[in-house]
Amino acid sequence: MSKKTFDSSVVNLVDLLLFEEGVFSPLNWLLREAYIDYKTYQSWRLGDIAYLEDHFSKTSQALLSLLGQAYQYAQSQNCEASTQHYASKIGQQLYFSRTPANDIIFRTVFEPPQDQIQMDLFFDSALICTEFDLKKAIINKQANEIPRLLSQLKQSNLEKFQHFLHLINLEKKVLQSDLNSDKKIKCLQKTTVLAFEVFGRQTHEFITPLWHKVSTEIDGQVFNAKHPDIHLSYTASKGFLWPKVISSIEIENNWNKKPLLLFRYAEACFKLDKEQHGIATWFKLFILFPEEAEKLVKQSCNRILFIDWQSFCELEPELSTSLFPAWLVMNKAALTKNTALFEIKECDILQLIIALLINGNTEINDTVISQRAELQERSPSLFGYYMQLHPAKVI
Repeated sequence: MSKKTFDSSVVNLVDLLLFEEGVFSPLNWLLREAYIDYKTYQSWRLGDIAYLEDHFSKTSQALLSLLGQAYQYAQSQNCEASTQHYASKIGQQLYFSRTPANDIIFRTVFEPPQDQIQMDLFFDSALICTEFDLKKAIINKQANEIPRLLSQLKQSNLEKFQHFLHLINLEKKVLQSDLNSDKKIKCLQKTTVLAFEVFGRQTHEFITPLWHKVSTEIDGQVFNAKHPDIHLSYTASKGFLWPKVISSIEIENNWNKKPLLLFRYAEACFKLDKEQHGIATWFKLFILFPEEAEKLVKQSCNRILFIDWQSFCELEPELSTSLFPAWLVMNKAALTKNTALFEIKECDILQLIIALLINGNTEINDTVISQRAELQERSPSLFGYYMQLHPAKVI
């Protein structure tokens, strides 16, 4: 099957995880998409939660439906499936679902196909065991075991030893040193790729607590556009602390006049299932800061929004970027039910389109005729697209 056979949002999601993490893991997907929060995840790993599904932000069936689509796409790309087992720090078996069949689905991971047989899997089993035990010791804070395992690794594979040592030193810098917070953030940014290379699907267990530590240190720091990453809205997002992203932005003066904060706020809203506020905030970003919005929309976790943006960019004749919200509402009339859009006063054309769609659902009266005439005068190109959608409703 080709990629065109599948929902583009599913394709983008799977491709992104495979590219960044080298594996599609349902657990990491649940964390990244905020279907579970990190505190819940930690409690589950400690064995304090019997079934993770009891704390999903969406129903298990809804998530299983999404995973089913993701798995079909992964299989079509010849990705290799395997079952991942999870245990608490004391060795207790952990479960996603009380239904065995569903539990297996949540524990199934997909990796890209291997081009050739990895002979080291057959001849370097001791090395693999040492790596596995060292990862476990680092993540579980087994300080007494780490030096011994590092020594064994150094003797068998110097390059991997150096990688592990670099990450251990990074952890010490972040957790124990007096290094400035901005330098800690830069260290984490530079080392994230290496962490994924070394820890694979367990990377979040290693690096997320480090982002939490830095977040604690910079909590309350005022946003500086010249150093945008030295702010809780950035570090908290790296640690899946979405409520903190929201609260850290809301206390900033005139935050809704700062494009990067608008972007982070909107993305956090999506993660917290506040879709209406997320869309409204994105609309403000496009209206107030069109150039910045064009760059930031590529990073959005809302793949549907990004797909709509791509469709907008293909229009002939073109529309100005600031008209994207009005065009999107015009094409998705259900958005008129989003009451948060009524509060956007920065774009009269958006409110005009909303009024037209609402009034046009009843009958063509003098008000509708007047509003259409106003739209034609203010934006002839947008009016043309409106008439394509409503060919029978002429002035």
